[in-house]
Amino acid sequence: MTTKIKDLIIQNTKEQEQKRKSEIKALQAQINPHFLYNTLDSIIWMAESKKSEDVVVMASALAKLFRFSISKGEEIISLRSEIEHIKNYLTIQKIRYTDKLDFSIEVDDDILHCKTLKIILQPLAENSIYHGIKNKNGMRLIRITGKKTNNKILLQVIDNGVGMTPEKLENVLSKRNTVSDSKGVGVWNVHERLKLYFGDEFGLVFESQLDVGTKVDVWLPLIE
Repeated sequence: MTTKIKDLIIQNTKEQEQKRKSEIKALQAQINPHFLYNTLDSIIWMAESKKSEDVVVMASALAKLFRFSISKGEEIISLRSEIEHIKNYLTIQKIRYTDKLDFSIEVDDDILHCKTLKIILQPLAENSIYHGIKNKNGMRLIRITGKKTNNKILLQVIDNGVGMTPEKLENVLSKRNTVSDSKGVGVWNVHERLKLYFGDEFGLVFESQLDVGTKVDVWLPLIE
């Protein structure tokens, strides 16, 4: 019994350490210096071009984005807060990409009060932009949906980007495949955090087709 207790203590310590590391990685994924630089650069350009309305919208979204990131609190937040956060992020990106990017958010009202992990949608949307639709011709679209299904919550991030090959799709959640790719690490970290906090039945599921787009299912427990 003593040996078993010691093993449980060691296991619990390792899990807590892993959680702290995942929280740090999540924060680092959000506070991306390149994203901040590009956003500020866009604000300066719009100010010089006298696009005052866009300056106000982007600056306001950026302020809310960073207020969310530096605020102290638990890793678990309401889905409403997470949706508000991704809305601010995509608002900034839509203005930056002018008429080349649009997005929609369709999340059922009856799950907005439920709990989720902080910063799970931004890395997925960022991945869609920089790997899926940045090099696509025509209008780029990102659609985020959310609903309750089978006593779980299903969020989806859907884009109409270039898609992935079967080989890349098979390895998209492999840490080894994402070591040299900061965007990929962000996606892998989201998947690992969800499993660590909620169990192996939760996490990310990718579907993709070349020249059609990519869909990411985000499975969460139903925590009222």
